[in-house]
Amino acid sequence: MDRGRLALSLIALAAALALPFVAGPFWTGLATQMYIFGLLALSVDLLLGHAGLFSLTHASFFAVSAYTVAILQVRYAVPTTLAAPAGILAGTLLAAVFGISVRTRGVYFILITIALGYVVWGVAHRWSSFTGGDNGVTNVPFPAIGGVGITSHTQYYYLVLAVILLCALGYRVLIRSPFGLGLRGIKASETRMQSLGYRTSAHLYAAFVLSGALASLAGVLYVYYNRFVNPVASSFPISVEAALMAIVGGSGTIIGPFLGAGVVLGLRNWVSSFFEMHHAIMGAVFIATVLWAPDGLVGIAARLRARFSRPKEPGP
Repeated sequence: MDRGRLALSLIALAAALALPFVAGPFWTGLATQMYIFGLLALSVDLLLGHAGLFSLTHASFFAVSAYTVAILQVRYAVPTTLAAPAGILAGTLLAAVFGISVRTRGVYFILITIALGYVVWGVAHRWSSFTGGDNGVTNVPFPAIGGVGITSHTQYYYLVLAVILLCALGYRVLIRSPFGLGLRGIKASETRMQSLGYRTSAHLYAAFVLSGALASLAGVLYVYYNRFVNPVASSFPISVEAALMAIVGGSGTIIGPFLGAGVVLGLRNWVSSFFEMHHAIMGAVFIATVLWAPDGLVGIAARLRARFSRPKEPGP
């Protein structure tokens, strides 16, 4: 990392740490949601940006982990130290089952993941005796470890920020590892990787399960923030928005999904306050990104940086 990027990273970290002191509860809450949904978008981008697989079922892992935590804590008084890992495990196990979809490619993979997502949404919506139906599961307590518990959304903001930083560091190591390089090789040319001896289906399956685990962690953070969960968390629009966040911010990067989450959540909160059909704006943003900025905000910033840092040619 060069000095410019290091300085920018330190400034961003300082701003994130100072945010609750200089902004009100609304902006702190919006930033917390940005981190959580940015992590969900990052989980989608592990497949989209590095393996070339467009998954539209990650809301399933997100919701199953959230429901697991909510049901264990609200109905059975299971402590956070057991409920949170159980939520991540439940979502990851579901990803291990849904991972059979990596045997397909292209549009067939997309269609299978959509269908699998609707299965989970249908269960959450119709099995009301267990999931609470449209009302969901409410009154989820703040997380507590031993005698130390979170008592406010400001404290929870710092917990989420710490988790996101750790995840970002781990993700950076993962994508730079031989495993991550193998994924990018499969995205570039799967047949060439097979000729080199790679079991590409097993590689993609492992990536799918890992991305499901990240989405499950995001679901745990989500349910503790909202303190309730209902079938909306497993709905198709959540999966679409997660993919949209990754693409708008910059697919194949770490910071991109979080930038995209900020754009999507910011537009949703701003536009929906005076325009009922705010989803149309989301669609327009997505179309504009695909047509004129396919590498997202990170790509735009990189091009501007290259343009302004290019030395001027000497005159005659």
